[in-house]
Amino acid sequence: MRYILLLITVLLSTVCGALALSAQTTLSLDGFQSDPEASVEMLADRLTVSQTDGAARFEGNVVIAQGGMRLSADLVDVTYLEAGEIGLLSASGAVLLVSPTDSAQADSADYDFAGRQLRMRGNVLLNQGAISLSADLLTIDLDTGGAVMEGRVRTVLPSGSK
Repeated sequence: MRYILLLITVLLSTVCGALALSAQTTLSLDGFQSDPEASVEMLADRLTVSQTDGAARFEGNVVIAQGGMRLSADLVDVTYLEAGEIGLLSASGAVLLVSPTDSAQADSADYDFAGRQLRMRGNVLLNQGAISLSADLLTIDLDTGGAVMEGRVRTVLPSGSK
């Protein structure tokens, strides 16, 4: 039932978006919900830490894992809060976000840990089962799994025949 509602929503949004200069689609990405209490594991070829502000830069084959989500990119800058917790991850270069059920790729992404929001920008491609969507911007609420795609949203739906 969820996929039928998603399919109808996406189809209507796509048809209406074709009439406008830019489109916006709202959808549910339950697979991108994450546990804020889960530990964060970061892997990279190189780590540079700034002595001035404590910011960190992970470079080369960066993989960040939290719960069932994995984010990979060429470069990730990490900004820490005063308490030493991660505030913001800014990823660029071949950004790929994968969950057990969904995947998304983009040119860049910002993961706001405090706001529990992920924004992916530039050549965004989202795959959810057999459905593919592309747009300029994807914003995901990591608490609810709710998402919004904006800017020339394009949807590819599978046909009913085999």
